[in-house]
Amino acid sequence: MRSKPTSTQIQSLEEEHYSGILTITEGLPEWFDETARSKSIPIDIRHQEGFVAVSGQRVVGFVTLYVAEGQLHIGWLGVDKAFQRRGIGSRLIAAAEMKARDLGIDELATYTLGDSVEYQPYEETRHFYWKCGFSVYK
Repeated sequence: MRSKPTSTQIQSLEEEHYSGILTITEGLPEWFDETARSKSIPIDIRHQEGFVAVSGQRVVGFVTLYVAEGQLHIGWLGVDKAFQRRGIGSRLIAAAEMKARDLGIDELATYTLGDSVEYQPYEETRHFYWKCGFSVYK
């Protein structure tokens, strides 16, 4: 008998999700360097709002958010490699867009390496953001 695939739920980021987020970042060293994994993300997840994607009891994706300069900014975004290309990142962006609307903010922004940097993981990242409707701002 086959088991049903577990659906992925988008939830508000809570303290109980921290260890799952850090597990994801450890599995994505191409995107998150040692400083990000050991210092920046562990601090930021405690002070930024955001959302997680949960499959069963497991955190499989996350996005952190903060307000600056009248924009809602994406601090960090990641999806477990085993769950990539299933629409989870797009659903996390949609949750962030809804949060921006709820806050009365009309712009969702992020920073990433520009296309002058030839590095395959960030080519994928830029393609993902373009697919989600982002455009180059600066």
